[in-house]
Amino acid sequence: MNNKILVTIYVFSIDESYDLLLPVNLKMSETLDLIQDTLVELSNNNYVKHDNVILINSESKIINNKNVVRLSGLTNGCKIMLI
Repeated sequence: MNNKILVTIYVFSIDESYDLLLPVNLKMSETLDLIQDTLVELSNNNYVKHDNVILINSESKIINNKNVVRLSGLTNGCKIMLI
């Protein structure tokens, strides 16, 4: 079993997409922090970290940040949006 999944994240605030590997056993709340820290680096500080961000899947449903990644419905190759 893989311990990471590859997702494409569209970042609404800067109109950019990034491919990121997410650890499957990390809580989504911790994953959001990891994602935002990574986005700051990848965007050369164009992305500004926020406290109240959400992830939305391809069916326009909010991903529950209390689950771990592997139980959140995210799978390899899925596309999500950070708002």
